[in-house]
Amino acid sequence: MSETKPSGDPSSAAKPEHAPVSTLRAALWLAALLVGAKAVLLDPPRSWRWVLDLAAVSFQDMLFALALGTVAEIAARGTALARVVRCVTLAVFTLCAFYVVLAVGIYQYFSRPLTYDLLSLVRNAATIQSSVSERLTVPIVTAFIAVPAGYLVVVLWAGRQRGLPVRALAGAGVWVAAGVWVYTPKPDDWENGQLALCPHVELIRSTVVGLVGSRQVTFPKDFPPEDLAEFRPLKSRGAVTGHFEPPAGVERPRNVIVVVLESVGTKYMSLYGSRYETTPCLAAESAHALVFDNFYSHLGYTFCSFVAISFGMHPGLPWCYAPAGGAPLPPSLASVLRERGRRTVYLQSGDMDWTGGKTWIEGFGFDEAHDYREFGCPRLSAESAEERYLIDRLLRWIDAKRSQPFMAVCWTDQTHDPYTPSPGAKPVEFLSHSPGDARSADLSRYLNALRETDRQMGRLFAALRERGLANDTLVVVTGDHGEAFREPHRHRGHGFAIYEEDVHVPLMLWNPRLFPSGRRVATIGSHMDLNPTITDILGTKPAGEWQGRSLLDPSRPSRAYFVASVGDYLFGVRDGQWKYILNTTRGREMLFNLASDADEQRNLAATEPERCRRLRQRIAAWVSFEEEFLRGRGN
Repeated sequence: MSETKPSGDPSSAAKPEHAPVSTLRAALWLAALLVGAKAVLLDPPRSWRWVLDLAAVSFQDMLFALALGTVAEIAARGTALARVVRCVTLAVFTLCAFYVVLAVGIYQYFSRPLTYDLLSLVRNAATIQSSVSERLTVPIVTAFIAVPAGYLVVVLWAGRQRGLPVRALAGAGVWVAAGVWVYTPKPDDWENGQLALCPHVELIRSTVVGLVGSRQVTFPKDFPPEDLAEFRPLKSRGAVTGHFEPPAGVERPRNVIVVVLESVGTKYMSLYGSRYETTPCLAAESAHALVFDNFYSHLGYTFCSFVAISFGMHPGLPWCYAPAGGAPLPPSLASVLRERGRRTVYLQSGDMDWTGGKTWIEGFGFDEAHDYREFGCPRLSAESAEERYLIDRLLRWIDAKRSQPFMAVCWTDQTHDPYTPSPGAKPVEFLSHSPGDARSADLSRYLNALRETDRQMGRLFAALRERGLANDTLVVVTGDHGEAFREPHRHRGHGFAIYEEDVHVPLMLWNPRLFPSGRRVATIGSHMDLNPTITDILGTKPAGEWQGRSLLDPSRPSRAYFVASVGDYLFGVRDGQWKYILNTTRGREMLFNLASDADEQRNLAATEPERCRRLRQRIAAWVSFEEEFLRGRGN
């Protein structure tokens, strides 16, 4: 008879089996993390209503996490690869937890999720190094490590319970239902509409659309055919004659310096009435200049502004920005003036690769092209130098052949994020803010960077006078686009919107001999009009391929057109006192009367349907012409 071991013998006990991690439980923990991230971004609670607001902006995140968990749970059951599915799912969830930290930072800065469109605008990752490094503080770096690691630990510890988490699932269902019930976004509630989006879904959706989809917008062709004439190049309009006549006995200038202020709109310039005393030098020199009060960038991207400024053309459309179109680019201003005996140079205190690279720039009329790397100076940030070195380099270049007429383009960079101050400079206290107020701190740095850039402009004007070149030199000062700091609208940075703070930029034409008393004009114009205006003042024939027209031409339509494409596709037009914005992604339109509502706070679209229809027709005509023009068939 065989001997039976006692049941209490340890050697006879079955080894305990660890329950596999439940992907559904892991999804619930991810959902809790996503909701927590939205709680960080939401305004501080003031009443019980805050909980409902949180549900409204986070229910899509909850659905995203639950959908992933449910799909993974179904895929893991009844298959030999269940362990592999669970491991892959857990890795994906941990990656999502890491992205939560990034998404919070992106929203705190831009007030919107990260998208494929935004990533595609970063042509050279090195050019955003200083902006990123400026914000990689110890707490943020710690969060990038601690949040995903903590999530993984919690899931491995609490995710092995057997059975469905019925109560947690029921609570999640109630949360989603409450969010759907409360969530009623208003057409103009831009910020809360963006906060309610799930950042993971937006990145995936925009990437799929960007890689395999088509976002081309088709406008109706119901516009009057004569609307197209506004966009035709100069050569198709017949004889081109000059419109600017200098005072009797006054010679036109021989030299041109075009200064493009990076990320500088009119909103924060005291030259344009800002309450911050940021541009005292430009304001003083406006007594010897023609200042345009209604000048615009077509959009908020540096490269596209470079195209419009350099080649006198619209920068293209969201699905085909120039020079990606089939048509060759028109001659640049540098090419036109070099053919007429001027030596030319392009100087940039930032990274020239952002605007296409040195070889590309030199191929369009510039004898020389230099950025901060060749200034022989210390770097201010990862990809730029102080503005004073830009002015120093320009003056050395002028002095090398002072008697020869010249044309120079100088692109500043110190006013680009992260708005690095000059070493040893004492900051001006433009506004008070608490140490933890990142928004005010950013604006304060920006205002000080603008003040420093203005000081260097003062050096340039003084140097021209010292050299006896002031009367013989036309100095053109503009900005490539604006910069938003959540006032009066709740977005940050540039490129996302086409409100005034985004696209309204300065234009000052300085020459003491031509404009001895200075004056301001209300003419509406845009970057593509810059080249014809400059050649008009110089008395030089413009390139026939330019689309723009001289701002001094009294017959020129007083309009400007805008576009944005990071996220929603936005099209706009300024026509007289009216500003119209069409969001083709969401099917919304806005109309503002800038004469009575300069901050664009009262949308009059509902009360002005006929005006909206007519301005929508003008945008349709513009888009229709641009599509043909970029394919090389516009005339």
